Amino acid sequence: MYGLMDYYKFDVRLTEKDVSSTGWNCLSRTTSTYSSSLVNEILQEAHRLARAEAVCRAVPVVKTTGREIFLEGGQALTSSLLVRLAGTARSLLLVVCTLGHMIDRRVEEYNRKGLAAHAYFLDIAGTCLIEAAGRQLVEKIKTQLEACGFKSTIPLGPGHSYWKSLQDQRIIYDLVNPAKIGVTILKSGIMLPKKSVSMVMGIGRELPPSAENHCYYCSIRRKCPLSRARDPL
Repeated sequence: MYGLMDYYKFDVRLTEKDVSSTGWNCLSRTTSTYSSSLVNEILQEAHRLARAEAVCRAVPVVKTTGREIFLEGGQALTSSLLVRLAGTARSLLLVVCTLGHMIDRRVEEYNRKGLAAHAYFLDIAGTCLIEAAGRQLVEKIKTQLEACGFKSTIPLGPGHSYWKSLQDQRIIYDLVNPAKIGVTILKSGIMLPKKSVSMVMGIGRELPPSAENHCYYCSIRRKCPLSRARDPL
C-alpha cells in the first residue's frame, strides 16, 4: 500500500551530522586521549554489530477525537500531538525498527568482564545508531510516498513526554508483529532488543505543518543529549 514495503533491511552508519548533533560528539571531545580512542573504537564495533531491520504496516484511520485516533479494526492511539499532526491523515504508518540483539549481548559481556567503560560507551553508541536508523528509514519511506503522490508527518512514538502511554506500544506491536525481526515486548511496554524503536507517521494528501522533528515537542529537549531541537518553537 502507498508504494511501501512491509519489511526493510539496511546498513546504518552515523554520519558526521549525526555525530555533531548528539551527545556522542560531546563525549568524544571531553574525554581523555585514552577514552577518546576507546570511544572511537567502540563506535566502530557498534557499526559492526548493528543489524538494522524494520517492519511496517499502514492502517486506515476511521475517526479522530481530541486526543485519540481510531484505526480500522477498533484500536485507538492516544496522543493529542498525534491527533494534531495526523488527525487528517488517511492512514497511520506503524513502524518498528531494531538493531538486533548483538549490541545488547556485547554490553552484557563487557559488564560481566568488569569493563564498565566499554559497556557504557557501546550502550550510548547503540542508542545513537538506532536513532540514526530511524531517521534513515523515514527518509526512504518519505521518498516512496512522494513517488505515489502522498505526504507524511514527522514520526512520533510512545514513551516521550508528548505521548506518555506505553500501553499504545502494545497496540503498535500487535498490529505490526515485529516478532518476525526478533523483537519482543514486556508487560511494561518496553521492547527488546533494547535498541528498538516504534514510530507512527500519518499518510495523506494534505497534512498540517509541523516542526522539523519530534524533539521540538518534547519537554526535555534542552537537556536530552540526543535532542535535535536547537531552537525554540
